[in-house]
Amino acid sequence: MDGISAEHANLAHPILVVHLSLLFNILFKHSMVADDFGRGIVIPLLKNSDGNEFVSDNYRGITLSLIISKLFEIVMMKIFEKQLESDPLQFGFKQKSSCQHALFSLKTVVDHYVKHGSTVNICALDISKAFDR
Repeated sequence: MDGISAEHANLAHPILVVHLSLLFNILFKHSMVADDFGRGIVIPLLKNSDGNEFVSDNYRGITLSLIISKLFEIVMMKIFEKQLESDPLQFGFKQKSSCQHALFSLKTVVDHYVKHGSTVNICALDISKAFDR
């Protein structure tokens, strides 16, 4: 959006770190960021190249945002990582976790109750379309 790429930040003069530090401290102190920090360009990516490219379900969007806003986000995530921990029972959108872990947990719990003579009732919701937008 602004013509600055990650390589610009990686290869910049070390003084850039000082200026970014000053900027980020001011943003943090005043609890404000520039409106442009929330702007981005959404680019559709084809999920399955063998699928129908004329169907919108076969695309997912990625957002390209300002490098400075991404750097600020990384700094804030590092500062607040302890406060942003997710529940241990959440399996999605976490490193080293997947649907297989959730299915294993479900199977283990069901097996335990069935083994001890209990009836197990399960309700499942398909919310696969809930996060399309």
